[in-house]
Amino acid sequence: MELVLSPIRGIGKAFVDGIAAVGEVAVIFFATLKRLPYLPKVMDLTIKQMVSIGVSSLPLLFVTSIFTGMVATVQAEFQFRNLVPDKFVGTAACKMILIELGPILTALVMAGRVGSALAAEIGSMKEKEELAAYDVLGLDPFRYLALPRFIAFFVMLPALSIISNCLALIGGWIVCVLALDITTYKYYTGMQYLFEIRDLLSGIIKSFVFGIIIFLLGYYHGLNAGSGAKGVGMATMSTVVSSCVCILIFDMIVAILIFT
Repeated sequence: MELVLSPIRGIGKAFVDGIAAVGEVAVIFFATLKRLPYLPKVMDLTIKQMVSIGVSSLPLLFVTSIFTGMVATVQAEFQFRNLVPDKFVGTAACKMILIELGPILTALVMAGRVGSALAAEIGSMKEKEELAAYDVLGLDPFRYLALPRFIAFFVMLPALSIISNCLALIGGWIVCVLALDITTYKYYTGMQYLFEIRDLLSGIIKSFVFGIIIFLLGYYHGLNAGSGAKGVGMATMSTVVSSCVCILIFDMIVAILIFT
């Protein structure tokens, strides 16, 4: 009997723990939103976080975006070869990059770079009892820790996504001219063909959502990090894994809301 009940208990515990985690993430979200009126007083901290999240990520974003655009263009040309005119390579690359590849890959890269760093930072502060010191001194952690990071993620993810789109399209142009024998004119006119402003806006809207997700999960796992270096390491790993999964899930949800 115990052999039968044990898996059921495990499933039930996982379900209850999942509901509790969702509730705690929601509490972090609304508690941070409640501190928005204090934003002008922590603007210096917010700007520092924007620089850390956005500007410092540009070299990594440059490399990933350029090669993403190259790969997308090469694959589009391979699929369309001898089927449609060459100008449609630019059309396909533009659609793929603006709607999916730009925002998705930017969010995944940022989850690995800054999401894990956020979890490690908050987890280390918890381990060193710095979070407890905030309470002892009468300081609000959500005001001085959560709010600047929330705004930084919310603002910088769409900005990075736009930069990533531009770099990826440049990468597609480079591979067209150098390797695929497609002229700049054909690539440029193909990008304009079938373009809709909804394509660009959908990627930007997704980036806003992804920024919130990475912040919430990084902050949540940091607060719940275990003791010692192992606990902080597990928190960073959990942040990256859960962020990637949630990014893909919400990508589907937002796409359904926008395109259906």
